[in-house]
Amino acid sequence: MSEPSIVPPHTRTIVELGMGDGRVLEALAQGDPQTVYIGIELDREQCDRARERIRLQNAFVMQGSFEELVPRFPDESIDGFIAILPDPSFIDQKKEEQWRPFYKTMQAKLKRPGAFRIVTEITDELLQPVGQDAFDLWSVWLAETFRSLGFKVADMREGSPAEYSSRCLDQFRGDPERIRMVTIDLVKS
Repeated sequence: MSEPSIVPPHTRTIVELGMGDGRVLEALAQGDPQTVYIGIELDREQCDRARERIRLQNAFVMQGSFEELVPRFPDESIDGFIAILPDPSFIDQKKEEQWRPFYKTMQAKLKRPGAFRIVTEITDELLQPVGQDAFDLWSVWLAETFRSLGFKVADMREGSPAEYSSRCLDQFRGDPERIRMVTIDLVKS
């Protein structure tokens, strides 16, 4: 007779990249006990905070670089990825050639039709308010970039989901003229 699994039966697996202190991961896992949520965070202190706060059978915390951990998942094994305010080196237009390979790898790990939600921000280099034209151009660039990586844009809207809370999200929401956020829901095409 085999040992029972410590992982509860589930129908989906969602991975949060750079989960910080785990607030979003915890909220999502509480609201959907049939899905397994995996949070990846490089910062050991943030991981320790997340492990202390999250006491759910369907939420797991992995300490390490998502660039190293995501390639270890089998291809077409993940239902969804979430990235909230990724480090600029993983979304910055000037560094696109550096981060494109990671998102291509991530796309290979998604089941069909796997989803990827990214919440990111644009700021002015001089911290002046970001105008609508600049915001629109940046948003179009993001959408086109992810389309070129094999994603279809399912939804795109200004701001971040109200149900998401983190230290940075809450801070950025307090300055919506100078820190403009966008949420993009992408689907593996």
